[in-house]
Amino acid sequence: MNTSKQVNVMIGLLFVGALATLLYFVWDPSRQDEAQARQLRENVDFGGALFALNCSSCHGLTGKGLTERGGLPGAILNDESRRSTALGEVSSNVSRFRDTIHCGRVGTLMPAWSQSQGGSLNDYQIEQLVALITGVMPPQGGSVSQGDIPSDPNVVSESGWEYSLEQVNHRAEFQPPKHLQQAVTASDARLVLDDATDLKAEPRASASERPLARIDDNPNDSVYELVRLIDAPAGSILKSEAGASDIELTLEQPSVFQAGDLITVDSEVMEVVSAPWVTTLATDVTADATTITVVDAGSLAAGATIKIGSEKLKINSVNGDSLSVERGVEDTTAVDHSKDSTVTEQGDAIQVKRAQQGTAAGKHNVKAEVVEQGNEATVERGAEGTKAAEHSAGTELFQGPILPPTGPLTGEVGTPPCGQKSAQPAATPGPPAPITGTVAISLNDNFFDLNGQQDPTMAAKVGDPITIQLTNKGSQPHNMRFAGADTQLDSGDDIVSSPDLIPGGATGTLSFTVAQPGTYPYRCDFHPDQMKGEITVTQ
Repeated sequence: MNTSKQVNVMIGLLFVGALATLLYFVWDPSRQDEAQARQLRENVDFGGALFALNCSSCHGLTGKGLTERGGLPGAILNDESRRSTALGEVSSNVSRFRDTIHCGRVGTLMPAWSQSQGGSLNDYQIEQLVALITGVMPPQGGSVSQGDIPSDPNVVSESGWEYSLEQVNHRAEFQPPKHLQQAVTASDARLVLDDATDLKAEPRASASERPLARIDDNPNDSVYELVRLIDAPAGSILKSEAGASDIELTLEQPSVFQAGDLITVDSEVMEVVSAPWVTTLATDVTADATTITVVDAGSLAAGATIKIGSEKLKINSVNGDSLSVERGVEDTTAVDHSKDSTVTEQGDAIQVKRAQQGTAAGKHNVKAEVVEQGNEATVERGAEGTKAAEHSAGTELFQGPILPPTGPLTGEVGTPPCGQKSAQPAATPGPPAPITGTVAISLNDNFFDLNGQQDPTMAAKVGDPITIQLTNKGSQPHNMRFAGADTQLDSGDDIVSSPDLIPGGATGTLSFTVAQPGTYPYRCDFHPDQMKGEITVTQ
């Protein structure tokens, strides 16, 4: 190759190299931006998964708190007000949510989640939760810069909330999935399902122990109804082989059945003759009591062992629904039990009539499924702050959510996390505050305030028209509900503020005139255990 050709080749190679370098510098920022956006989405999704697992019981399945359903104690997190592109506002939000998740909030149910404070989350996981809420992934433990803020934090955050709800639904789905076979109205107490097994409903057990289920027409939004399962086809598994002539079946959970149930084992239909009895306590029971009263003693007899909570008791004698018992048997400890606690007879067998409905008696192996016939469930509608509604055929039924804890409050026991001050004890109620005409009350997080008195007892006169002007000075939604003529809340004649949901910074009114003397309770529907009081009405 001559010198001229070599020079041309070299020039060509230099040109190609220069062009490649130029294209790299033009393309590289875009590549970096895409990588940063992808990493942000991944962190927000991880935050969504953490929320679904750890936070949804208090803040709601969708993170919308009290706007999702009443009774949820957690703050509203899935909201545009938590997301911004302004550096100052983002920095403030990031700092607030990071510190709250890390340290908890004394005097509330919000615990300290940081491992350094005895929680279960590391610092990076806390940042991922902050990213879910704000749409911004802050540097670990550091300050936010403008470069950390995406062009649209709403899109980023909403994607994470969608992923979180997918995780919630996946874990709550029955296997196999269950759907309404027939449409229901808001008043129907009977659900017809394509598969009603494995709902674990026990009509004789305590109402407070009945499992929840979620009827969800659109599992991708925040609207759903919770129901309490009262009765449904029961199911268990054989613990030992059953021969063709055996009339006793040994089961994993025999107490889920009761006399008269038709059950299927493999292809054979049987009728239950007897099964371990289930009832509830009719009164409170102290740890030293040797006589207990149950709602229905049924087939309970002397010599049987019953279980209440973790304690086992031996029945010495039965007199009507009164049982004379020996406490704390079989290495258990006698403790107090409250009225309505479930009482379950111990035992692992049921008695049956074989070969019913034209089927043939046969041998059944260990682990064979024992299933009560039927596809209907009896339920209590509109449970746990949700409203009963119509649902169309095909609507899916999910397992109900874990309910939020009732205590203890953070800082109530031991040393408050992160050096926070201990919660102040509730103030001693003052004398009733007289009200007449128009009264101004502020709604705070979470108490009513009348001239410095929190959740005051108020005094009014019969026939005096009262108008309460409500101003929400907190960040949570609030309202005010006042008992009607029967002096009972939730009885159909209540008077509720207008509007019935007053967001932070907004106002509302509540007007009433009481015709009869009495004590009338009031409360906030969104914080019924914290924001409540009474109005005493006299002549």
